[in-house]
Amino acid sequence: MPFHQILRRRRQELRLNQAHIAEALHITPEAVGLWECGRRRMELDKLPRLAEVLGLQKRDLCLAALYHFHPRVYAEIFGGQAPPLPRSADELEMQM
Repeated sequence: MPFHQILRRRRQELRLNQAHIAEALHITPEAVGLWECGRRRMELDKLPRLAEVLGLQKRDLCLAALYHFHPRVYAEIFGGQAPPLPRSADELEMQM
């Protein structure tokens, strides 16, 4: 699943609007909309806070972003297989 679809799907699952995400990240709602349409890349330094807001594992979201935005680098480090979809903090707790 493309990175922008992961973002949109998770935001909608949590019933958050783009303005909520934007406020948490100190950006505009329009920027969030562009990310979710796949028309703009996000700044990678926003990933940890975005993961917190969306309730996703930081590592999983970072791997998904690296795979989507820098596939050659991802392949060189981790191989060519796509990373699993980011897990929520709740899913990780249930596994323990």
